[in-house]
Amino acid sequence: MQHIWAWFAAIGLFIVDIFAGHAFIVNLVVTVTIMDAIWGVAVSLKNKKFFLSELARQTIGKIAVYGCALFGVAGIDLYVHNQTGLEMAITTAIIGVVIVLTELWSSSASMLILFPDFPFLRLLQKSLTSEIARKLGVPEEEVAGILSHNRHKK
Repeated sequence: MQHIWAWFAAIGLFIVDIFAGHAFIVNLVVTVTIMDAIWGVAVSLKNKKFFLSELARQTIGKIAVYGCALFGVAGIDLYVHNQTGLEMAITTAIIGVVIVLTELWSSSASMLILFPDFPFLRLLQKSLTSEIARKLGVPEEEVAGILSHNRHKK
């Protein structure tokens, strides 16, 4: 441990050890977060707006925040397992599932903007109206009117 690269290797191995049993949920969180960013880009392109580098910063920030949350909970899971022998990986899975559901909610709003007539998304329309208004920067009433108009237009 007298060389800086040895410290980096030790830190890297420590992080890998914490996440080793949780690879699926970590990969799922990263993938769903990137998927949300892709849907956000599609909405920007549909609205003929230049998507800002802010979207990339938000995605990187989300992955960092989610990674820290998962790292902390996975570390606690590992500690409890080492101390008691109990399997506590369920808490990391629960936190991961909450993160994935949050990103899916955000993605669903973008999908509804792009495909307002898709039946599954229309079921969520009332609940997603405020999320869409936030994404587009318009009042909720305007979003509700647009979605309603698009549905009745056919």
